[in-house]
Amino acid sequence: MYWKVSDAFLEIPDTQQQLARLGELRLELREAYALLMQSVRVVVLEGPAATADAAQAVQDAALKVNQCLWHIIRGDADARARFDDLQATYRQCQGRFVERARAATEAS
Repeated sequence: MYWKVSDAFLEIPDTQQQLARLGELRLELREAYALLMQSVRVVVLEGPAATADAAQAVQDAALKVNQCLWHIIRGDADARARFDDLQATYRQCQGRFVERARAATEAS
């Protein structure tokens, strides 16, 4: 979903149209975040501690990116740069989670 947000920044030159698209994507992200929360709860309850911690880090990073998108839509001038930074952090957390989940799966 975050790739779609980045695409909106690049592909929609009109500010009002861009903000409208970002608003649509924010709603889609909220739905996706709800599914992510459910999945993280399962990992936290059933997975090893390292994997659970990594899953929680993904959820926390996603929340920050989603909040930043709200700030962009509200007109915060610095939020766009923060979005890019937070999205990179999210991808790093996601990568760590995949590594830990894979290691846990191989160990079992």
